Amino acid sequence: MKHIYLKSLTVAALFSGHTLYADFADGVVGGLVGGAVGSVITNEIYNSNKKTEPAYRPVHHKSSHKKTTKRRAAAPQVTDQMKIQKALAGLGFYHGKIDGEVNSFETRTAIKELNKAYGIGNTAALKPEEKDTLIYLGTLFMFDRYLIARGDDKRTRGKRIQTALKVLGFYHGKIDGAVGSGTRRAIAEYQMANGLGSSSKLDFESEYQLISSARTQNDQNINESIESLKAMGKPPVQAQQQTQNVQAQKPASDNEPSQPRIIKLQTPQSTSQY
Repeated sequence: MKHIYLKSLTVAALFSGHTLYADFADGVVGGLVGGAVGSVITNEIYNSNKKTEPAYRPVHHKSSHKKTTKRRAAAPQVTDQMKIQKALAGLGFYHGKIDGEVNSFETRTAIKELNKAYGIGNTAALKPEEKDTLIYLGTLFMFDRYLIARGDDKRTRGKRIQTALKVLGFYHGKIDGAVGSGTRRAIAEYQMANGLGSSSKLDFESEYQLISSARTQNDQNINESIESLKAMGKPPVQAQQQTQNVQAQKPASDNEPSQPRIIKLQTPQSTSQY
């Protein structure tokens, strides 16, 4: 019985092993066939995508190590129209925004009031000489604002010094508050002209004297400009009378014939003797 049982187990084992081997072989063959078919399908998909999609090109980003410097915003440019508005505001006729719109209602009203107050006319028109004087006067009012500005920061102090040097005729550059080579050269020329040495630096006392002198000169320029505006409004009759008065006071020249003076001679009365 034992031998029969062992034989049965052996036959069963062989049969099952054969079956397992057959299944394994079929699986291997199926896997190879399936892999080949899958490879063909994958290649077809890859080739079709290659035709339709652009080739990938790597982008190389260059790293820049440039230093970024902060740029200071440029100051708005002051035009002649804005200077006219500044002059009108400084004289008390204009109270609007300094925007250069000289044809605005506020600006033209201010011009008309100026013309009426100074006897120049009754319209909002500006004569050429009046326009030039207002532009110059607007610049002087701007200088005055820089000269009296308070503050010890570099920009405010630089504008104050540059304005003072410009008023006194030593500086011809922009008033931007940046004390560069041009400003230092003007400081040295100012100090040499006033017997203060040849240094391009200002101490507290010399800076005070510079600003004070410039303010005095600028005030004088403002007063002279205002007087010239008022002189434009003199009526012609008054000017003619002044001319006649000057001519009446003028002595006669040698070339002009003078009227002869008539001198009456008195003859002495004769006395008769008896």
